[in-house]
Amino acid sequence: MRLLKRFSGLFFACLALTACDTNFKKAPEPIPLADLPAPTPTILDVATEAGSFTTLIAAIDAAGLTSTIDDRAATLTVFAPTDAAFALLGEAAITDLLADPETLSDILLYHVISDAALDSASAIDAVGTTVEMANGDRVGVSAKNDSLFLNLSKVTATDIEAVNGVIHVIDAVLIPPADATPSENTIVNIAAADERFTTLVAALGATGLDTVLASETDTFTVFAPTNDAFEAMGTANVAALLADLDNLTAILQQHVIAGTAVDAVSAYALSGNAATTVGGADLPISISSKRELRVGGAKVVIADIYASNGIIHVIDTVLVGAAGLPTPPLNLAEVASAAGSFETLLAALSVADLVGALTDAGKSYTVFAPTDEAFEKLGADVLTGLLADPERLADILLYHVYADAVVLADTASAIAASDQSIIEMANAGDRAALSLTDAGLTVNLASITNANVMASNGVIHVIDNVMLPPTPQGEVTANIVDTAVAAGTFTTLLTALETAGLVDALSDPNSALTVFAPTDAAFDLIDADQLSALLADTEALTSLLTTHVIAGSAVDSVTAYSLNGTDVETLSGNTVGISIENGKLLIQGATVISSDIYTTNGIIHVIDRVITDAESE
Repeated sequence: MRLLKRFSGLFFACLALTACDTNFKKAPEPIPLADLPAPTPTILDVATEAGSFTTLIAAIDAAGLTSTIDDRAATLTVFAPTDAAFALLGEAAITDLLADPETLSDILLYHVISDAALDSASAIDAVGTTVEMANGDRVGVSAKNDSLFLNLSKVTATDIEAVNGVIHVIDAVLIPPADATPSENTIVNIAAADERFTTLVAALGATGLDTVLASETDTFTVFAPTNDAFEAMGTANVAALLADLDNLTAILQQHVIAGTAVDAVSAYALSGNAATTVGGADLPISISSKRELRVGGAKVVIADIYASNGIIHVIDTVLVGAAGLPTPPLNLAEVASAAGSFETLLAALSVADLVGALTDAGKSYTVFAPTDEAFEKLGADVLTGLLADPERLADILLYHVYADAVVLADTASAIAASDQSIIEMANAGDRAALSLTDAGLTVNLASITNANVMASNGVIHVIDNVMLPPTPQGEVTANIVDTAVAAGTFTTLLTALETAGLVDALSDPNSALTVFAPTDAAFDLIDADQLSALLADTEALTSLLTTHVIAGSAVDSVTAYSLNGTDVETLSGNTVGISIENGKLLIQGATVISSDIYTTNGIIHVIDRVITDAESE
């Protein structure tokens, strides 16, 4: 009882003390959960929120790597392929991978650097080297046109931060290199056992280089042309080579690097540089816009065939380069005459008084020669008009000539794969663009159907279309909008621009814009109800229209040809693909039906459909 009284007294004393203390602070009120700061997202959270990595997230789950990528205590760098990147593999391949957790885990970990958050600046510092990934394999880091590449994948977005690291977005899935399987066979033995290399083996035997490449004490990297690659040179050239052992030896030596085995990953890292061969040639190494490894312009079709004394990469072109081909006795005009398929070209050369130039023994030319069928594509009326206008005809014919240099196909391919793929032609210095497609080498919109037809004073590359020189700019007085108004065929486009409030932007005299302009007929291809709904949705309309505009540069047709196979960013932030197919320039699948309409603030290319399927970044 005494204890109870003491406690009661203490209790009331405390109450009294509290009542008297006007400075007493109450305990803070609890903060509602909704007002608490959200936890910093993990890499997995960021990818999920983005909405463009659904396949990657499904793959991470299927491979049992969710806890690894979501670990807040980890530090990771993830190169994240988008859904579009996975789609390049094909639906069947994705399904197979999702059913194979072990292989899938190996691939996914090949996209991760452990224990480091590598920002873009550090990645740029790594250009020219290989970096070890979380699965133990290495990737080659390179740069081209201000873009960063890992192997054949381009980095499209960088430095997306998360609590456990950083994400960089890539446009293709990285596939780990095949394990280096030890072989008991030398390079020569492997080639001799493969029916694809019978011409190469015969050439090595004829020159005695087979003994060199059979050495067990040396190490080589060999870029091995297939039989098809030799056949593409033409039977006469191959026969002449096999009879000219000095020249043949020089050409074969251009396919060999001595003292090291350069695997594909190391070659990726060397993109933008050159490798010196036994023959002293510097072979440019590049990653093409088609995600191909190219060496000296030749495409590597199979990489990393390991031998006991080195490594073989199979290529689709014989690397002739500086070594040259045997020179036949006939000049360019005589070779064209003997071929029998250039009668129109020879007649045109005669009318334009250019036959003498192409028979000059003191000159060296590279001629892109249209066949009779190529001239027929112009139409009889156009051709008749040209044959009646020698000055105009001479300008066109000289636009098919690269003067004072013999550029063989492998060198032309190397130029096409480089950052300097635009060359000056012999007419008046007009520009033409070399590019590479799935079908092979193109010049402007013409495909080279037969390359390296040698003559005593140059080389002929046969093409399937006549090339017309680009339209000269001339004097212009109207801006893009006024030019479209005057044309009379862009009324729907102009209405859409006005609705979206873009007229002033496309009239800005201080801008440099490229506009891919759909005609009224192109808009008519859209369902009427859909078009009405689009015109009523200002935000969607603005995005669509600005996807037809490249800001900051007036891209003429020749520059566009040089961008064949690439994606370019538009004013909307979306990208559109530029390609050449069947002699046409396509912008995201829309055909350019009229090009190089110059204005005071840019250039217009007319297209035959509205671009509605551009890729978002």
